[in-house]
Amino acid sequence: MFKNIRQISLASLFVAITLLLGFSRIGYISLPTPAGAATIMHIPVILAGIVMGPWFGALVGSIFGLSAVMYFSHIAPFWVLFPARPFIGIVSGLVYNFLLSFFRSQKKLKNSTAFIISFVVFSFAYLSGIYIVREWFTESLINYTLEFSFLIALISFIIAFLILFMIKEKEGEIVAIGIASFLGSMTNTVGTLGLAAIFKIFPLGIIISIGILHGIPEAIIASIICPPIVVLLKRLIKESS
Repeated sequence: MFKNIRQISLASLFVAITLLLGFSRIGYISLPTPAGAATIMHIPVILAGIVMGPWFGALVGSIFGLSAVMYFSHIAPFWVLFPARPFIGIVSGLVYNFLLSFFRSQKKLKNSTAFIISFVVFSFAYLSGIYIVREWFTESLINYTLEFSFLIALISFIIAFLILFMIKEKEGEIVAIGIASFLGSMTNTVGTLGLAAIFKIFPLGIIISIGILHGIPEAIIASIICPPIVVLLKRLIKESS
């Protein structure tokens, strides 16, 4: 798993950062919602999964899970709070490795993939934006529904176009990191909220709202923050090899 002293040091740093964020509660941002808090704890887990590999990512994710159990066991039991956390690192690492090799394949395959990914991103962003407006701002924006629908569509189009541009301009690694970060974060959201639904911790409507208001912003933040950090860390590892 570790090829040199720098990688060992980096692995130790990931563990130390996760322990600090988790057990000092710096990594949890208290909010007046049923979930209790938003989090940035998924960031070091995703970074560990992509840079150090899926199984080391699972180890760092387990630390995240233990801290979540310590702070939020009054909201949900261990079997709801813990299981999804190790899979953040596993999913982000595996998705990154797959997409990186996928984007390096034939040009036609890359172009078709770029359009598919862009369309999925546009659809996801647009539908999420419409949901947030309708569920949380309906009364104040009731007279501006068409205008806000157009604004949400425009923002979604810009995001999708930027992703399409990056893939077509041979920035496949950046896109791979961004998508892996997004899906790794959503693994936490879908996995934890899915277990909350199965064990009836919250009503389904509350679970969907938490997913939209917590999960999507956390995933977007991860997909923005992680790519430059991963590129920098991989460059440092390569220089030390």
